[in-house]
Amino acid sequence: MTDVELVRALENGKIDNADFKHTHHLHVAWVYLSEADSVENSVSLMRATLRKFAAAAGVPEKYHETITAFWIRILAVLRDAEGDRSLDDWVRANPGLLEKEFPLTYYAPERLFSERARRLWLEPDLRPLPTNAVEFCPASPSRDASHRDLS
Repeated sequence: MTDVELVRALENGKIDNADFKHTHHLHVAWVYLSEADSVENSVSLMRATLRKFAAAAGVPEKYHETITAFWIRILAVLRDAEGDRSLDDWVRANPGLLEKEFPLTYYAPERLFSERARRLWLEPDLRPLPTNAVEFCPASPSRDASHRDLS
């Protein structure tokens, strides 16, 4: 299934909650970044899709605005970088993207997991989001991600 097919299947309720992993979230966000005319519109698309998905799965409270917007903003920085690197290229170079705990690099747990962060976008409190890929990418060689599933 292509990334676009994944997005359309998710939007149409054809993805089971148990089958939708963190990497799938990243691929959906990547598609929305290419389809929308701004980061904020990408966040809006992702928000609507994930809220509908969570409600259909019977867990509407699982939707988290700050985490959703965080991942879109991080991926937007990478997508806007020079070259035509794919999401999989970025993940291979930055395996930390596969870690669901990655946002804790930018947020204290009590801030990120607060009820306010669940409902509203909150800026990071530990360090600012990168504004370009050079700030994001580590200067040292990345950890080996060969054991991780990228798609």
